[in-house]
Amino acid sequence: MTTWPGTTLVRVADDYDREKSDSGAPLDSRFGRYLAQRLDDLWEEDRNDPKAFLVWAWHVATPPIMSPGYVRIRPDLGAVRLVKSQYDGRLLLHIETPVQHGQLAPEVRPPHAVRDWEPDHEYYSSGFEALYAPEDESRPALLLSATLRLPADDWKLHEPAGKWPVEELLIDDAKQAIAVAVKQINATAGHQIAKLVGSKGGHW
Repeated sequence: MTTWPGTTLVRVADDYDREKSDSGAPLDSRFGRYLAQRLDDLWEEDRNDPKAFLVWAWHVATPPIMSPGYVRIRPDLGAVRLVKSQYDGRLLLHIETPVQHGQLAPEVRPPHAVRDWEPDHEYYSSGFEALYAPEDESRPALLLSATLRLPADDWKLHEPAGKWPVEELLIDDAKQAIAVAVKQINATAGHQIAKLVGSKGGHW
């Protein structure tokens, strides 16, 4: 069973990545194969841009492209995305999460007859369960969700080389960029998500 501390939202699955490589060699990487297949999606002018490079690498490292992802997302969360703002180019962190009725103030909760997100008890991970729409569709359901959007202006990002004579250098750049982002995401948003849906849920 995977252990998820209360403010850890994402983590890198590097051991799994090497185990699932084609050859099992130290430098071989499942993530690396996906990166190489999608290098054309990274514009030439973005290859030495830390924000654009990270957004591209993160997109590859997470579902739906990689499933399971090189980056693992806590099971009770819907998605963790990194994007560049279309308005001013800043890096933005988006965290999407289901919100169960119990997180709402009692006076605004829907009646029990209205169905809520249901936990998947088979996927239990240190107190955090994946949530799904109820299978019983014969009764009304109110399925609430929230998106936490945070600017990442103060993040110190990994600087990619921009050109990679061999594939291993591209993989190393992408893994370093991802590692920095994972640390920043947990530090930046972990406590805020805990106030929304975690141990301190409902006390934003």
